Amino acid sequence: MKTPTVLLIAVLAFAGFTSAVHAAPGFGPGGFGGPGNPAAMLERMSDHLDLSADQQAAIESILEASKPEMQALRQQLKANREAIQALDPASTSYAAELNNLALSNGELATTGTLLSVRVKTEVAAVLTDEQKARLKRGKERMQKRIKARFGQ
Repeated sequence: MKTPTVLLIAVLAFAGFTSAVHAAPGFGPGGFGGPGNPAAMLERMSDHLDLSADQQAAIESILEASKPEMQALRQQLKANREAIQALDPASTSYAAELNNLALSNGELATTGTLLSVRVKTEVAAVLTDEQKARLKRGKERMQKRIKARFGQ
């Protein structure tokens, strides 16, 4: 396989992965409430962790504050995916343009990861030690189910 083709396949796979990873504010895909639904996420967290009204308000504020950044990031990732799809492999500048988009995707992935970690850290600061332990146990159970289901 030619190098540009291999690079294109790698970039498309990476773009799909990064857009899925950064689809949900704060907790990634399949988190509390599912991708892109902070209200459902907050409701499930509230039920699962027995959040107080003050905790709910604080977490809602955190999620709302991060929403514009998450939306901008998703829009940039979408624009990159569309730009990659629009590239003409026969173009003499194809490899250079693809490389630039791949680098941009890497930067966006870094930004998204840091944003996600920041939101998780801010939410964790609102939780009690018992709630953090309960959240950790829930994540461990979910990981076990995923491993059992997909054999990883």
